[in-house]
Amino acid sequence: MAKILSETQLQHFQSQGYLAGLDVFSIEQCEKFRTHTEEFEHRYPEDVSWALDIKCNLLFDWVYELSTFPLLLDIVSDLIGPDVLLTNSIFRIKEPVSPTHYGWHQDAARIEVNPAFVIVYISISDATTENGCLRVIPGSNQQIEPFHLTSYAERQVARVNEVDESSAVDMVLQQGQVGIFDCNTIHGSSSNNSRNRRFALVNDYSPATAQQSVGTGSGQLVRGSNSRKLWGEEPKPQGSFTQGNIMGRRMILNTYPENVLMGPLAKGQQPSFADQQL
Repeated sequence: MAKILSETQLQHFQSQGYLAGLDVFSIEQCEKFRTHTEEFEHRYPEDVSWALDIKCNLLFDWVYELSTFPLLLDIVSDLIGPDVLLTNSIFRIKEPVSPTHYGWHQDAARIEVNPAFVIVYISISDATTENGCLRVIPGSNQQIEPFHLTSYAERQVARVNEVDESSAVDMVLQQGQVGIFDCNTIHGSSSNNSRNRRFALVNDYSPATAQQSVGTGSGQLVRGSNSRKLWGEEPKPQGSFTQGNIMGRRMILNTYPENVLMGPLAKGQQPSFADQQL
C-alpha cells in the first residue's frame, strides 16, 4: 500500500512515465546542499569535473544524506517497492547563459533493467523553461526506441533517433521539489538562457529485485534488503571527499563497470572512467 502517492499519481506514473512538482525538500535543505557544493568547487576546482559526476554519492556524506531523506524514500518505495538501492547520484549544473543541453534519450537504452528503475530530479534551484528544465515525452516509457551513440563527457551515450516533440512536457519545478521518471522515459533538456545557475542532483533508485540485461549493477542499500544478491552492495561514504571514499568509488567502478551510464564493455575492453589523478 502506498505511503505518500495517491492511486491517481501511481496510475499516471505507470502510463505516462513521470511525476512532477512533488514537494519534498525545504529551502533550507537546498541552500545547505548548495553551500556544501560551492565550498567543494572552491576548494577542489581540479576535481569538480569527475567528482560531481558518476556515483558522487560514494564521495560525499551530504549527497548521501539528501539522497536518503525519508520522505523521498517513501515516494520511491511507492513506485518500485520496499527494497531500494541508490545506484547513482550525479550533479546536473548549468551555468548562466550556457549552451549546455542534453539530447533526447532513455537511460536504460544500452543496458536494460527489469523491473525498471526510477530517476529522481532534485531541484536545488528553481527549474524553469528559461534555465533549461528537464523535458519528458509522456508515455514513452513503454518501450526502448532505436538509438545511436554519441560522445559526451568522455563516454558514449545513447540518443533516440526520432522523437515527436509536439507532446513534450516541461518539468518546471520550484526549489525543493522533485520530478520522477521511469528509466525508459524519453527525456532531455535545453540550454540555460537565464542569468542564474540551474542546479540539480539526479539520482537513480533501483528495486533490489531488478536485473540488468548486461553485467551486474551495484548500489547502496537505502531501504529494505538485498537478500537475492542480484546487485553488488556499495559502502556508505564516511565524511566528505576522503581518500577512503575516493578509493571506494574507484573499487566499485572497477568491480562493477557495466552500469546504465557507462554502458556495456566490449570483449576485452577495460573499465574507463574519470577519476582523481594518480
